[in-house]
Amino acid sequence: MSLAEPAPEGLQVFVFATPHPHAALAAIDDALGRTTGELAALRLKPVGRIVEATLTLRGLSAAAAQSLADLLAGHVGVQSLRLEHLRGRP
Repeated sequence: MSLAEPAPEGLQVFVFATPHPHAALAAIDDALGRTTGELAALRLKPVGRIVEATLTLRGLSAAAAQSLADLLAGHVGVQSLRLEHLRGRP
């Protein structure tokens, strides 16, 4: 499945935890380099001893979003990942 296939309108929200901001930014940089999805929002938030990253993309199909989630989950430093699909007009 291609990460570049057309998608219905909506947002895909990837929420993941890393041990430090550098690991989160490396995972985000890698993900953005592998997709044609449009960056809608990005947030890094310290939570105790981890960093919670929220990456919101527009323009991905559900299959492309799942492929990107799998890629992010396998990235060095990513400890957990949740993918949310928000439908409707962003």
